[in-house]
Amino acid sequence: MGITTDNFFENIYRVIFTPKSFFYNEDSCISVRLAVGIVIFITAFSKTAQHVFNSDIASVPWFLISLVTSIIFVLFIWFITALFFEYTAKIFEKDGKLNKILFYTSYAMVPYLFFAPLNLLKNIGLYGYILGSTFEFLLYFWIVFLYALALSAVYKISISRGFMLIFLPLCALFFSVYWIICFCTKICYIFSI
Repeated sequence: MGITTDNFFENIYRVIFTPKSFFYNEDSCISVRLAVGIVIFITAFSKTAQHVFNSDIASVPWFLISLVTSIIFVLFIWFITALFFEYTAKIFEKDGKLNKILFYTSYAMVPYLFFAPLNLLKNIGLYGYILGSTFEFLLYFWIVFLYALALSAVYKISISRGFMLIFLPLCALFFSVYWIICFCTKICYIFSI
């Protein structure tokens, strides 16, 4: 059974309950338009639920502006992240799969749909807040796991290397900031003499 646009909700079900069989399905029909639609749907659902469940309800025009801005921002980050993975894979001669990585990482974002009910649970009281926060923390791990599965399926690498590929941008950012700070410190030290 291939991954098609006809069975959208079945795909979401498979991502939630059998993610390995979803991501490692070889006879898949990849659609970047569907991937964009999934990202927009997840972002719009999360933002709308946050707006509805929030006690400080803002005006509708402000919400619409916030919704469109959030969708544009999430699409931009999602695309840049996929480009980073693709160019990193190029180093290891496993590139040429940008459409596939866009498609699979869009489905890896499915657990974001569960943040809306957890935000509602966090508003119930102290125990609800603790329980909701704990489940949100677990959801983040689930999302990272799904991203690692997606990367390992697309680039035919192990799941552990998929995790390493996910955290590579954070390591690069850390070392970049560290080197910039060290460089600026040395320059300041040279001019202070």
